[in-house]
Amino acid sequence: MDTRTTSLHQQVRFSTTRSSLALLGAALLLCPTSTAVAQNVETPGVIAGSVTAGQRDVRSFRVKARDTMHRISYTVYTVGGSYQIFNLPPSTYEVSVLEEGFESPVETVKVTSDETTRVNLTLTVTAPVAAQGAGARGATAQRSYGGSAADDRFAELVDFDTLYPPSPARDVMLRSCFGCHGPAGFHRRGRKNEAGWRHAVERMFDPNGRVADMAAGVPQVTYDLVSPEEKESIIQYLTANFGPGSSVRDLELDPLVRDEAALSEAVYIQYELNRAPPRQLSNGVTPRGSIHSAFASLEDPGIVWVSGNGSNAILRVDTRDPNFTSRTTEYWIDNPDNINVTPHGILEYRGRVYWVELTGDHFGELDPETGKMQRYPLPTKGAGPHSVWVDSRGSFWYTYFASAGKIGRFNLATKDFTEWEPLKGFSGYGIVVDRQDRVWAVGLHTPAIFMYNQETSEWKSYPMSNPARRPTIDSNGKVWAAHYFGNAISQIDPVTGKVTEYELPLKDGNPYDLWPDKDGNLWVENGIYNSLVKFDQGTQQFTYFPFPEFRVHTPKLDRDAEGNLWFTLRNQAGPGIATLKPKGNVPVRRVAAQ
Repeated sequence: MDTRTTSLHQQVRFSTTRSSLALLGAALLLCPTSTAVAQNVETPGVIAGSVTAGQRDVRSFRVKARDTMHRISYTVYTVGGSYQIFNLPPSTYEVSVLEEGFESPVETVKVTSDETTRVNLTLTVTAPVAAQGAGARGATAQRSYGGSAADDRFAELVDFDTLYPPSPARDVMLRSCFGCHGPAGFHRRGRKNEAGWRHAVERMFDPNGRVADMAAGVPQVTYDLVSPEEKESIIQYLTANFGPGSSVRDLELDPLVRDEAALSEAVYIQYELNRAPPRQLSNGVTPRGSIHSAFASLEDPGIVWVSGNGSNAILRVDTRDPNFTSRTTEYWIDNPDNINVTPHGILEYRGRVYWVELTGDHFGELDPETGKMQRYPLPTKGAGPHSVWVDSRGSFWYTYFASAGKIGRFNLATKDFTEWEPLKGFSGYGIVVDRQDRVWAVGLHTPAIFMYNQETSEWKSYPMSNPARRPTIDSNGKVWAAHYFGNAISQIDPVTGKVTEYELPLKDGNPYDLWPDKDGNLWVENGIYNSLVKFDQGTQQFTYFPFPEFRVHTPKLDRDAEGNLWFTLRNQAGPGIATLKPKGNVPVRRVAAQ
């Protein structure tokens, strides 16, 4: 295998054949939906039925079947008001519809082997919804995250300039704050008085650009980026527009048009996580237990590694294990300082797992066979190491999230660190390595992507219209980046240097991460529209796949060798991981006896 590729592990994603799954399927049946199903010796069942909502058009409504025994959920979309969920293990299921503006009954049914169980659901309209046949105008816009329940329902929907009136203070926020918080970053945090907003803003500032809030892992802004006077203007601006007496407002979003044909074969599968009880650290902090990045194993198909951002742990999730109590293994990160080290970026390389610690100032390594961990101290302290990638030489590249302005490399063989400063105050976020071992990185506040050529030791920048969050590289070697506040994705051609931007069709979107598939499509996370989005390079069309939960925050995408998207779920439904199988909801195909 040629290891000089987008990255060692990404190349495998485009080419690896999962021999273990193939053998398992030959013994049982080929089931493209759930690896958990493939382990069950019983043939799967089907849930099918209709969804009605009075006189309203039912188009691509989400229907969820939650396996209460195994704590795995399957979400599909209606077609013409009907649905079918294939490949379900025999068990007890709670079936309901997930749609803003509607209340759904929850029907409990038993699914038996090789049988179809019918469940028809009639919805009750709970709130006026504009253009429901195309999806609620404000699937997320109907809620003000910081308000009371009553306020949430009756928030006034307005455009961005009305919600955030133009001013010099807003200009400062556009170059410093919105690159991190996005278009929903402030008005959904409640209406605070001046003292409240001052406290919130002060948490984001440190003169030395450190991650000073060790409990929360809050990145810090330096006065090189925002002056003390500008910081004060931000506080006054937020108080004036989102103070105690302000109107309850939210962004008026565009109708989320859903393509029934594209969604007809798609299925989301969610795996609930069994977490260890929280531990209190010696400094009095109890890690809050959120999760961050997901990495689908290439060494052991069915295993997903998760960085326990804010929980001081690395998680191993065996999606093949139907048992909720044993599916999740938690590796606690012991450290002499006994602080919350906040593991962040994560990847697997040659059977071991690696990460950086947003607040722990270390590069971490886990041997899953023994459970042994090794932590290597980073040269720069308090700067918030954020993302990590590996090149074909076995060197790991990482960024600093706080305003250190640095990108680093860790040589696994020699255990040596080397760091560069491409731009003061770079605030490095995402990083990726291409087939020529060139390093590509973006920063939260810099409207450009930087490239480091290891052969020539030269840096080069490619200007973009807005700062980006995450870079990735497709199978043709093109570099892509998502503009979290720019509502666009960019393509960089390393050969010509040309930068091409594609605006998402729905206004005020905030694409966070993106990942290519083997067909050249880009899959993009769009939090404000609560969806995964497919971008077809050939047609330049965007297709939206609404998430299987309301108001999902998934910070990082990954793709396995079969073409399925993986991500973590950080929302009110509780910690979990999920996969989108774009072609996964199809009838099981039996394998003839050998």
